[in-house]
Amino acid sequence: DMSAYIAGSVWVTVVRRWDRDVAMGDSWDHQADNVHIVDVEPEWLDHVLVLSAFFDRKRSDDKTPIISRRTHSVVQVRRVQNRSQRRQWEAQKSTFEEQRGKEVVHQTTEYAWHGSGKMRPDVIATGKGFMMQYNNPKAFYHQGTYSAYQASYSHHANYVYRSSDIEGAQYDAAGKYFHLMLVHVLRGTPLKTAEVWKKGTPFNTVQGKLGQDYDSVEGGPHQPTVSGPYTGRELVTDDSLIYVVYSGSQCLPEFIITYMEK
Repeated sequence: DMSAYIAGSVWVTVVRRWDRDVAMGDSWDHQADNVHIVDVEPEWLDHVLVLSAFFDRKRSDDKTPIISRRTHSVVQVRRVQNRSQRRQWEAQKSTFEEQRGKEVVHQTTEYAWHGSGKMRPDVIATGKGFMMQYNNPKAFYHQGTYSAYQASYSHHANYVYRSSDIEGAQYDAAGKYFHLMLVHVLRGTPLKTAEVWKKGTPFNTVQGKLGQDYDSVEGGPHQPTVSGPYTGRELVTDDSLIYVVYSGSQCLPEFIITYMEK
């Protein structure tokens, strides 16, 4: 694999090598073990990708989100290279491509933000991934893995992991470091809805369509704990489209970002 970046005004090419018999990510470093975590340097393309998703996603109303370059600074980006999770994700991607077509899958696969609450994000990212049985069955779209297009949504106190140390070894509700995962979501053909299923729309009326006509849910925009978008009356602009998948193989944790308030 060869990744190019700009150093000063000169293009520099970094060559990363690995065993070609092992399925790897597009920009992964060589690894001997099943799981490998890499500190992503600021000049790497992966760093640009993560910061762009974190800071540069515009809101439809052009309001300034609560996460911005003015209010927060990124102190660390780590890439998680988990072979087992990657294989499962790639297998699910191939299945969706056969069912929905490669172009549909390409257009709907999205990087999104996930807050792990009081659980260390690296435990999820380096382990077996997202386990459906631990998800909240009373959430907007029932028991699934949720991620948000806007980082501001996942920054909410209910979702973001905080610590007093930069590595996030132990949760601290008052810690100065915030940690989120940037996950790669296989949405397939998403069911798009602004409604929530907690009231008035029984889950069983649409459950049969998931896995048949649809592969995921695109909901909202919603605020983190209140259904519906920002209206101008709220104190913060933290609403977002949210993506919900019902199989752990559809959601691959690729990066962990650590940031702090300025």
